[in-house]
Amino acid sequence: MKDKQINTASSISTYTLNNFPNGVFITNTSKEIVYCNDYFSTELGWEPGELIGKSVDIIFTLASKVFYQTYLIPTLLHEKICEEMQLTMINGKGIRIPITVNVKSDNAGLIYWSFFNASKRDKLYEELIQARETLEQQAEQLKLLASTDELTTLLNRREMKYRSILAIELAARSHYSVALIQLDIDHFKKVNDMYGHPEGDRVLKELGIRLKEFARKTDLVSRFGGEEFLILLPDTNKQDAILFCQRLHQLIGEIKAGDYYTKASIGLTISRPDSIFKTLYTEVDNALYKAKESGRNRTELYNKTYKKP
Repeated sequence: MKDKQINTASSISTYTLNNFPNGVFITNTSKEIVYCNDYFSTELGWEPGELIGKSVDIIFTLASKVFYQTYLIPTLLHEKICEEMQLTMINGKGIRIPITVNVKSDNAGLIYWSFFNASKRDKLYEELIQARETLEQQAEQLKLLASTDELTTLLNRREMKYRSILAIELAARSHYSVALIQLDIDHFKKVNDMYGHPEGDRVLKELGIRLKEFARKTDLVSRFGGEEFLILLPDTNKQDAILFCQRLHQLIGEIKAGDYYTKASIGLTISRPDSIFKTLYTEVDNALYKAKESGRNRTELYNKTYKKP
């Protein structure tokens, strides 16, 4: 057993700091390098022995020198140890390399340095940042897909309902009215039957683009289903809403479907202090029905006598 222990100790003694996969050097009280392992020549491009007797400043960038002098040295004087510092060194070929450093001092004033090349860590960090940005972009795209109509890129039914509820509640608290408008392209089924669904989709897409350009930034514009579009105008009174609808008829009449120009029936209602979305939607739907029953291609402002059968 004793011989085995002796052999083991003898074997361990053959190992040196040159076997470690990291840089190790020692500096004295004058900041001179008095020892460095072979890592500096094999991995960092310095000639063997080139750094011995040189100031430690030679291997650090200006910013790292400042950090070394203003933080590392005072910390060593007080704590005798300083761990996991992020510095930048310059190798024998003048290339900047990020490193992680652990430093310890002894009572004789010698400082023992151990550092690891952090290039891969920084690369991994950059990859993680890029991955996070990609995930954020994908999340934003998913959010957009969940809230918009794929064909027209307007708000979809669910998102329109959600935002309208908030807008109507805000209007009630702020004591102003909103206008809710529902439009339906007249005889749209004939467009699909005569010219095919691709032409029908083109008409809907063009209308979506025109509505986006026509509406204010604060307006909510949606494809609420099929050829029906729902628009909410915040802070809008009856007169302004009627004018808006008149201009809507002009805008829609500029869109051609096959050999014909499109027309639309429009329902309109104005909110009251106690209005909620469900009530306003029922009102505007009844007004739209009245517009269709009255000959189409017209706007009807809701009144209490309008009721769908």
